[in-house]
Amino acid sequence: MRTTIALVLLAGISSLHSFAQNKKELTDDLVKDKQKVLAKYIPMANGDYLHKLYVMPSEEVLARLAGFKTEMNKQAGAEKNVELKDLMLKDIEFYAGRVLDRYVGVYGMDSVGMSNLMQLMEKRRTDPKFNELMDAAHKKAFIKRMEPAERKRMREIIDEKATLNDEALFKRSASYRAWLDDKISELRNTKYKSDTTLGYEGNYVVKLKVIENELPAGYIKDYLFYKGTGTVIKTVRNDAAKEAAYRNFMAKASNADYKKEMEEVYANYKMMTANAFSPDFNYTDVNGKTVSLKSLRGKYVYIDVWATWCGPCKMEIPHLTKVEADYHGKNIHFVSLSVDQQKDKGKWTSYVKDNKLGGIQLLADKDFDSDFVKKYNINAIPRFILIDPAGKIVSGDAKRPSDPLLRKQLDALLK
Repeated sequence: MRTTIALVLLAGISSLHSFAQNKKELTDDLVKDKQKVLAKYIPMANGDYLHKLYVMPSEEVLARLAGFKTEMNKQAGAEKNVELKDLMLKDIEFYAGRVLDRYVGVYGMDSVGMSNLMQLMEKRRTDPKFNELMDAAHKKAFIKRMEPAERKRMREIIDEKATLNDEALFKRSASYRAWLDDKISELRNTKYKSDTTLGYEGNYVVKLKVIENELPAGYIKDYLFYKGTGTVIKTVRNDAAKEAAYRNFMAKASNADYKKEMEEVYANYKMMTANAFSPDFNYTDVNGKTVSLKSLRGKYVYIDVWATWCGPCKMEIPHLTKVEADYHGKNIHFVSLSVDQQKDKGKWTSYVKDNKLGGIQLLADKDFDSDFVKKYNINAIPRFILIDPAGKIVSGDAKRPSDPLLRKQLDALLK
């Protein structure tokens, strides 16, 4: 549990969004300036919550959120369309609920202690005493504990006005979609239990069962069935689970567009298992030079798909640096492909140069919407890819630098 909490916080923004926004279908456009108004009531800086929020008494947080809702409801009150006004009020309620959910989830977190914990996770994972160090750091990171009865009361407040099947709200409220994702995960972990035979990845498989069995027929169920199946095919490593999810979806889904997109996702998956030639890329390196994958043929290519905001990605960097050093001069290129957004190119450049990252450092042109990234079905990072000297795929989901099996594979290939 300790490591899980820290990993979530370290990640900052997860690249794996089960209900990722589809630009054609989903928006978040009901109420304006929610974050701006929230900053009047909740301690924030640059769009992030300040740590002092997490040590406030719960009644104070509830009072502050009540003030936020009162001010925001004035905007909704001016709306003459009754149906739209109702959606706006619900969106405000769920937005406040997300703040309360965050507060409950990391209550008692100390800023200095958490900073030390993050540094430990990034830089000391290879330390023989890592688990012992983590235990000690975790105790210092959380200086308060919320009583179970109070936690239960907060959760009841969050769920008070919720329903699993508000289609209109689902289409226009990111806060409602986030609540629904949490609710499905809660059912997965309690009523359904997670599939431990697949490890953590079993969560995605079980989540599909929850969606099929618990959600009423309609748009939300169809959409989440489509997104959830795509997540299994893209993320779960077990081939039997991928095949089963695909067959199940194609047999039950009725939306022709969803089925067509799923066929593409499945085709990408099969490409990676068929010793096929890898899709090419042409991306700019940290010095402004364009590099293509084809230009690297003649050597093996080990690709690390990462981002500067991704904590688990950065945890692999020391291991990758060591692998690069140990295999220097061998018949292999090491490529780090960032999916940071183009607007954050300066941040990426600074991170690469400040940390003296080696290998070939590239920035994808459209982050997760880049053709190369989509062809490899990447919706979670870090992700590692291994290409042979002829440009064929050795593995579309290769071992991580921290995994000793990577070295065994490279030794066998490069002998």
